[in-house]
Amino acid sequence: MDQVGFVRKVSNGKVEVEVRRISACGDNCKSCGGSCHAPNHVVILPNNIDAKVGDLVEIKGETKNILKYTMVVYMIPFTMLILGILIGMKTFKNLEISNYEPLSFLIGLVFMALGYFIVKTIDKKIGKKEEDIIRMTRII
Repeated sequence: MDQVGFVRKVSNGKVEVEVRRISACGDNCKSCGGSCHAPNHVVILPNNIDAKVGDLVEIKGETKNILKYTMVVYMIPFTMLILGILIGMKTFKNLEISNYEPLSFLIGLVFMALGYFIVKTIDKKIGKKEEDIIRMTRII
């Protein structure tokens, strides 16, 4: 995955880079007619190429790693939601509670919140690693 970003801020060996997101239609809004707007995304990266504020930089990331971490972010909370609903349904059915569906859904939401906590913990561990998933390669 290659992107071009705009350096907004430089501090403590890190840079804040604004990257334009690519819309699903390929940014050809005249042919799409959906009039969607893809907002910019800000990432903080190590300043390994001595970029300055206002520079345009090339950003590269391995697609395999990006997809892997995307799956973690989306699938852990979703799996926890489904697991919580199933556990809640089985438990409340066995307890012979008549309105077990809404209660099971609430249990699912609690499990999903737990999933987000797990994702946050994984994110902190990944953030401490020295290997960069996304890195700047050159100033354009």
